[in-house]
Amino acid sequence: MTKPTGWFQIGWANDFPVGSVSARKFFGDELVVFRTESGELKALEAYCQHMGAHLGFGGTVCGELIRCPFHLWDWDGEGQNACIPYQDRPNRAVRMRTWQLLERNDMVYLWHDKQGAPPSWEPPEIFEALGPDVAAAEYHAPHPNGQIRFGALQLSPYVVLDNVADPAHFMAVHGSASIPTVVSAEADGHLFSVKLGFGKRWLSNPEDTSTLDALDIMQVGVGLSYTALGSLTNPFVVIVLATTPIDDETSEMFQTVWLQKTQGDEVPGRLADRMWQATNQLPGDIVIWEHQRYVERAAWAANEVKGFNALRRWAANFYEPAAG
Repeated sequence: MTKPTGWFQIGWANDFPVGSVSARKFFGDELVVFRTESGELKALEAYCQHMGAHLGFGGTVCGELIRCPFHLWDWDGEGQNACIPYQDRPNRAVRMRTWQLLERNDMVYLWHDKQGAPPSWEPPEIFEALGPDVAAAEYHAPHPNGQIRFGALQLSPYVVLDNVADPAHFMAVHGSASIPTVVSAEADGHLFSVKLGFGKRWLSNPEDTSTLDALDIMQVGVGLSYTALGSLTNPFVVIVLATTPIDDETSEMFQTVWLQKTQGDEVPGRLADRMWQATNQLPGDIVIWEHQRYVERAAWAANEVKGFNALRRWAANFYEPAAG
């Protein structure tokens, strides 16, 4: 499938300290990501326009510029040549491609559009997007144990995306006692929101959202998934799962986890146990995703057709029609 449009995570803010230079590859392109001395984070195509040196290997930050290790040409964050040390003026005839970055909730997002168009939307603030109860709670910082990088995986973001419309897999993969109830599912522009209810009480009293555990999922474009599990009587766990294509065959996956602060968290081992409870399920999904083939015309059960069709129609907005 073609490379989707949208915001995709490339790391966390602490991955890119002031003065750092990092080589990255996403969407088949080599990038260099650097943080200037003023704290601005920038991303350029990796290869110097002079003679093709990779700025991610030996490049250095000089103030607000990045310096090529080969001939010491300086480039600014907008991709323009700022200085040639053995010439009295820069070369304004050439320019390096730039990538739009966004830092939010200590996460770093990159905007991708195959045609190079600028961002047409922004990802929402995570906690506010998941509802007032989630937003009102206090959380432990995810760093370090709640920032999990799975590296290059043999999977597509579209395989991961299907999970949003797949409550039936909770029994087989996650050992739930029953298939959760789909309380609601709604597409709204670049967002697709689903609420899943766990337990038989959701069938008899679905309006009692304050005491019944629910899994709220907000898919933000193709590459970002916000989830919150809990209630006013059970501490919330907030998770962002991000799937970012490296090339046509592989994607990098990031998981960021916030645990609501509760009494007793200071007991040794308590937070580690809560974090394990929050993160031990995803590897079971990944094993399946890495060996799964994306089936465009899947043989869904009758009660699955509506949900999957709605999700995939929405997802078609983020890639070219010819690919869908």
